[in-house]
Amino acid sequence: MSLTKKTVIAGLALTLVGLTPTVATAEQRVAGQPRSDLGRQVLAANDGWASAEGGTTGGAAATAANVYHVSTWPEFQAALGGPGNAGRTNTEARIIYVHGELNAYETADGTLATCSTFEDATGFSQAAYIEAFDPAGPWGWTDPAGELVTLQAAAANAQALQTQQHIGSNKTIIGVGDDARIVGANLRIRDADNVIVRNLTVSDSTDCFPEWDPGDGQTGNWNSRYDNISVWTSTHVWVDHTTLDSGTMPPDALGTVYGRPYEVHDGLLDITHSSDLVTVSYNRFEAHDKTMLIGSSDSRTADRGTLRVTIHHNRWTDIGQRAPRVRYGQVDVYNNHYVQTADQDWYAYFWGLGRESQLYAENNYIELAPGTDAASVVRVFGGTAMTEIGTRVNRRRVSVVDAYNAATPSAPIGSDAGWTPQYRLRVDPTMAVPRRVEREAGAGVLG
Repeated sequence: MSLTKKTVIAGLALTLVGLTPTVATAEQRVAGQPRSDLGRQVLAANDGWASAEGGTTGGAAATAANVYHVSTWPEFQAALGGPGNAGRTNTEARIIYVHGELNAYETADGTLATCSTFEDATGFSQAAYIEAFDPAGPWGWTDPAGELVTLQAAAANAQALQTQQHIGSNKTIIGVGDDARIVGANLRIRDADNVIVRNLTVSDSTDCFPEWDPGDGQTGNWNSRYDNISVWTSTHVWVDHTTLDSGTMPPDALGTVYGRPYEVHDGLLDITHSSDLVTVSYNRFEAHDKTMLIGSSDSRTADRGTLRVTIHHNRWTDIGQRAPRVRYGQVDVYNNHYVQTADQDWYAYFWGLGRESQLYAENNYIELAPGTDAASVVRVFGGTAMTEIGTRVNRRRVSVVDAYNAATPSAPIGSDAGWTPQYRLRVDPTMAVPRRVEREAGAGVLG
């Protein structure tokens, strides 16, 4: 049974609830996957970048003493070695089986914390923050500063201690059945090697205390701290058959403050800070704005030579942008299905070409709503080229690179990313992608 809780942020009621789980039939199981213990399964040879340089096995080598079955958030934290740095530094091979719904606001005594809990513990008020830094008032368009900013950081730290869980090296997290899900959490794979996350819905990593940045864009923006799953300075990571979403707070459900969306989410799955050798397969990314960022910033030149990521057989439904947005890395995007529905009005682009990005896109199927130009699929943020093969847009063979260049003749991009992927399983014909992805992607299919 799903837990429901109401959280009030500056007078805005946020309801954190779950999705209806996907029920998998026998024929919906991934071809070639045995019915054996999912917790002991490892990434297949040649299945994307995470199969390179030793492969990815997660916690498959765990002893019986390091196999955990959890059904509450405190049990989950304990199975990973504890909250905070305790989980981050635990490198034992462990398998954690998730049963049912885990709510990241669940405390040790079984009660549910709220955003007000963290405010009360630190003396902070998000409502006071909003009142103090209104750009239409005396404060103006200067960055927030002073005691309220210090108190906000303390409240954010209190939330992070409760809802952010670090995952250390040599771990497999596997959902059991078709209803395993984690609500309200930021799962952070940081300073780790050899991690697997599979068959799990991760929903609604709400930030109780978004920060106002008046210098973000021409009209300022609210920014949040948490992704559903974050991969930081980590290697050999496989995220497979998960469903990632915003819960009941997708972009069209957000209120506005200072005339801008009061954004309580960051990414769904961000891969940053020189992470490397990652495979993202058979997932569903649903109803979200900033979906997948690969690469931290233009100034982080230490990312050169890292951020090698494979993204295949995923479904992206009604997302706004970053599917993915890439800086620096060699990123292989093949056999994905992108769907923009007619009533989704926050769409911006799918493929973002950032500084020194090397995006290779092959046999992807894209459905755009009527009136949406194929040129919009690509957005350039300093990138200079990408390889594109076999794209279909609304069933038609379309080069979105050619469409972009035709729409932007003063700043065209090249058609060669400068590399060719070598770690792949079968590449499906583009027209076969929607049916296969619809049948096989997402949480619950393996259960």
